[in-house]
Amino acid sequence: MISHLVCALSLVVFYSLQTAIFSQANLISGTADVVLLFLAAWSLQEQVKNSWLWTIVAGVLISLASAMPFFAPLIAYLGVISISKLLQRRVWRNPILAMFIVTLVGTIFQHGIYIFVLRITGAVFPFSISVDHIILPSLLLNLIFALPVYAVVSDLVGRIYPLEVEA
Repeated sequence: MISHLVCALSLVVFYSLQTAIFSQANLISGTADVVLLFLAAWSLQEQVKNSWLWTIVAGVLISLASAMPFFAPLIAYLGVISISKLLQRRVWRNPILAMFIVTLVGTIFQHGIYIFVLRITGAVFPFSISVDHIILPSLLLNLIFALPVYAVVSDLVGRIYPLEVEA
């Protein structure tokens, strides 16, 4: 119960940071996605069992705030968590390395989904400009913020789950 409450509050904080601050802080035309980073860090924690639920909640929230078609952020986040769970099942002794790999692959996957969906809906834009102006800057920003987000989430999880074990 406490883990659900803390995750919900954390998601609200990261969602607020995403919509109020990080969406306005551009590098060329790319932005960091701290909700994606939160979900990746949350799902990489071994003690966490409810990451799929919070991924769906976050995907719906971001879909409501985003100009993208409704399902695109949800599909992107579910794909990122799938990548995270796949890496977690493998023998990864270094979770920080796993966070960087999930961030790298997840950001590329997310923007690939966005480009695919925009192309289907009829948006016309050169692929090379998308890569140069949006994907690579977003990737750089996500990699910069991956470690601080992982540290915060790891600390939260470390504080939550011992409380549940003792209770």
